[in-house]
Amino acid sequence: MDSIEPAPVDDPERRSIFISHNKRDAEVGRRLGAQLKLVGADVWFDEWEIRAGDSIVGSVSDALESFDTFLLLWSDHAAKSGWVRAELEAALTRRLSGRNIRVIPIRLDGTPLPALVSSYKYLAMDEGVAPAVDEIMGFANDRERLRAIQSVLDEADIRLEYIPGWGLVVACPNCGASPDAIDGHILTDHERGDTYIDLRCTACGEHLGGGEI
Repeated sequence: MDSIEPAPVDDPERRSIFISHNKRDAEVGRRLGAQLKLVGADVWFDEWEIRAGDSIVGSVSDALESFDTFLLLWSDHAAKSGWVRAELEAALTRRLSGRNIRVIPIRLDGTPLPALVSSYKYLAMDEGVAPAVDEIMGFANDRERLRAIQSVLDEADIRLEYIPGWGLVVACPNCGASPDAIDGHILTDHERGDTYIDLRCTACGEHLGGGEI
């Protein structure tokens, strides 16, 4: 069985990751890609890279020539996708040609893996995104992953703000406005003695929900 060799945590070069998926599994790809970016990985995810007017085939082909880690999000949807299979074949061709790359299957359901990667050690997303990120990046524990996140936040000069009833906030999830634009209205349930906050963004007017404080 092929093992997933861990990457050095202090590797000065950013890991280049290609996420192969079927469009019906895009939400899983987004969550995984976002977490990988947060620890410093250079992630290629089609929704983030291909713009109107770009050649889809050309963009994917270029990306497949430059990655060092290929993540195969495998599911019933992916098994029926000729596009996903073509991306996997391209990745395996690079691996067989002697390129120093890793191919990591990530099972999203019980669909059997393709025969060519059935012997590879795989990950299962039912254990959560964070454990998958630890395995992909080679973090020995949560502390190493959190240290990497802190380093990225420091480098990007990102300010976090804690908003009661919601938690840590970087920006409005709807428009990207800074936390300063998020306004809260306090509500009190006198019968139960509970206090809640209702949040909205003053920049875009979006209602953001809230919670008990």
